[in-house]
Amino acid sequence: MRYPLRMPAEHGAWGILLVPYLTAVFMVGTTNLSILLVLLAAVSLFLVRGSADAHGTWRVLADPRHLLLFGIGILTGGWLIFVERRHTLLVLLAAVCVLYVLQKTLARHPNREIHEKRSLAAELVGVVLLTLVVPATWIAARGNLDRLGLQLWLLNLLFFAGGVIYVKYRVRGLLAHRPFPSWFERMRFAWPVIAYHLLLVAFLVAAIAREALPTLTVLAFTPGMLRAFGLVWQLGKRFPIRRLGWSEVAQAIVFAALLVLSLKFTP
Repeated sequence: MRYPLRMPAEHGAWGILLVPYLTAVFMVGTTNLSILLVLLAAVSLFLVRGSADAHGTWRVLADPRHLLLFGIGILTGGWLIFVERRHTLLVLLAAVCVLYVLQKTLARHPNREIHEKRSLAAELVGVVLLTLVVPATWIAARGNLDRLGLQLWLLNLLFFAGGVIYVKYRVRGLLAHRPFPSWFERMRFAWPVIAYHLLLVAFLVAAIAREALPTLTVLAFTPGMLRAFGLVWQLGKRFPIRRLGWSEVAQAIVFAALLVLSLKFTP
């Protein structure tokens, strides 16, 4: 049986994979074969996983196109680990396998009351999975994951997790098919988004106060925070899903640019 190659259903996942990768590339300050191999391995396996999920089976590997992509991912990853001796990548590979199984388990329990295909928990695990491209790129380029590489991964994770939570509740507000006449109802509905970003503000302030992060880092998160806090005004309003997707892409690009500037050029 032939299985046509299908693109991953979560179009926003491309941004969660590629934008963190680019922040890592700019921060390490070099472009070499190892960094390009990380991109090739990540994109190849991402495409295979997305197509397998779309078909609902890993039997897609019986199809030559899927098998080729899977082989590219395995061979490039194997080259990095065993030829270039980036053995720490084995730890990341184990983490990816565990997180993928966890995500598949959580995905079996969506919120059917509001017609969700995937639960919020499953999508957040997906964010962790995709942003692991940052430590993978760092290890490939430098041989080990130091404090700055770990910091860069954590900041990407915090930003994109916030974006996923915001989008989830923006869409849930639309699917609720009901008005939100009072501030109390709006806050009761959107409190997870507000609470997450308030905790994020507290984390950034504490990290800056302890001089663990440059002060300008908060600027990278500011547009996303304003977007999140503005959700209470947007609940129930109709909007084109495509426009929301492009808005998230723009937010991610602005975040990446400001993050790199704050970390790379702030003493």
